[in-house]
Amino acid sequence: MPRLAALSRRLRVALLQQPALVSVGAFWLVLLLVALPQELVQDSWLTLLSGREVAHHGLPATDHLTVWSHGARWVDQQWLGQLTFYGLYVLGGVRAVLLTHAALLAATVFVGMVAARRLGASQASVSLGAVASLAVAPWALQMRAQSIAQLLFVLVLWLLAADSRSPSRRVLLVLPLLVLWANVHGTVVLGAGLVVLRGLTFAWTEARAGRGVPRRAALLVFVPVGCLFASPYGISLGGYYHRLLMNPTLRWFIDEWRASTPSHKTATFYLLAFATVWLLGRYRHRLTAFEQLALLCTLLGAVLAIRSIIWFGLCCLVLLPPLLDGALERLSFSRLPSRLGRTAPAILVLVAAITLGYVVSRPSGWYTAAWPTREATTVAQLVRCDSRSRVFADDRYADWLLWTFPELRGRVAYDVRFELFTPPQFLSLYSYRNRVGDDWRKAARGYDLIVFDPRLQETVERGMVEGGPFVRRYADAQMVILAARAREAQARRCDTGATNSPDRSAARG
Repeated sequence: MPRLAALSRRLRVALLQQPALVSVGAFWLVLLLVALPQELVQDSWLTLLSGREVAHHGLPATDHLTVWSHGARWVDQQWLGQLTFYGLYVLGGVRAVLLTHAALLAATVFVGMVAARRLGASQASVSLGAVASLAVAPWALQMRAQSIAQLLFVLVLWLLAADSRSPSRRVLLVLPLLVLWANVHGTVVLGAGLVVLRGLTFAWTEARAGRGVPRRAALLVFVPVGCLFASPYGISLGGYYHRLLMNPTLRWFIDEWRASTPSHKTATFYLLAFATVWLLGRYRHRLTAFEQLALLCTLLGAVLAIRSIIWFGLCCLVLLPPLLDGALERLSFSRLPSRLGRTAPAILVLVAAITLGYVVSRPSGWYTAAWPTREATTVAQLVRCDSRSRVFADDRYADWLLWTFPELRGRVAYDVRFELFTPPQFLSLYSYRNRVGDDWRKAARGYDLIVFDPRLQETVERGMVEGGPFVRRYADAQMVILAARAREAQARRCDTGATNSPDRSAARG
């Protein structure tokens, strides 16, 4: 009871002193909770699958999950984040996983807003900056090991920005955070780069003042490089980072690795980018040299790759508000009617609490509503009909199948770990997806079942069925299963039930 009373007092104080921030935080939490089923994506299944691999087989050294990369060197840099989410699944199922994911994203925004306030920004600017930052990369909501990395990024950036304003040994806390990050997500390279940047600006400032280069600056420049390898994989991570950062095939093959060319997907980013550059031009004196460079570096990274827009948005969450203060000096939430200033956040907090209660009470099927869990029995019966059958699944379903049916380990063609692909495999899959060349079916040759999302591969489905080597065994709006004609007679002898559903197959026939 005393703890509840203390929490209630703190909440009342926050409602009175920071109503705008409480409103933004509560509204963001509501959005996270309502969208939880959509936040479960293919990378989420890879996270859980890889965590199970670590728990049951230890840290992987070579791949045994898929056919294409079987025996290939697999450095699972994200092992700790994956193991954490798998542990949550063991304890509380997919509900615990997604609720923890939502808590991490909510904490990221909360910490980011607190950091901006501690750096001197007004409540109005912090609120507006948070709204702009949250809208720039909606795909940041996806559940994956990156959920942990987002919180680590904001904590590291806060420590560095605070140190650039008032140098302190407290900045060395970034080093253990980098060590943790190096076992959670590959974006630790970005975090280490920001720490090095702070060390360089610190050394430059001290040298210009005639005080020489302090030891702390040297630590910030050199130690972060070592932190990148503070993992059970050690120096093997060098090859992993190189494949991710320097592999041109990834940029050619995967949309999120491509440059952020202007489009409807990047429109919000470019609006925020132009606003940031304009504000820097007018009010850069409100930021330290490190903060200005951090904004520009993350902006450049976001231009070079769509996937980096997330980190620019988080950087803006912390560093943009001081710039906004220069443009919005006359705007103050204190001018709002006092009753509205107290009522709006209180209502949003109440809505967030009700939403949380509703979401927690939902059965596990609610969380996986975006996935064809009922149709999975059809896949199970078909693959169990022949223990030697192999499955050619698309990006959406490969890891989901491996997670749902452990017996498929080593029998699925590939999954979303594209860094394990060889150049010929990239080319083969590209030809298959786009029906390029006379032998475009080559990628799926030798597989007994093809499983895919029909919304993404409609033309491929027609090419494989009409005069091709496969027949349609199951089809609905979410999933299509094609079976090799050579094994059709054997498959028919298996009573799958769902396979013989005339209404669903006819709908796509």
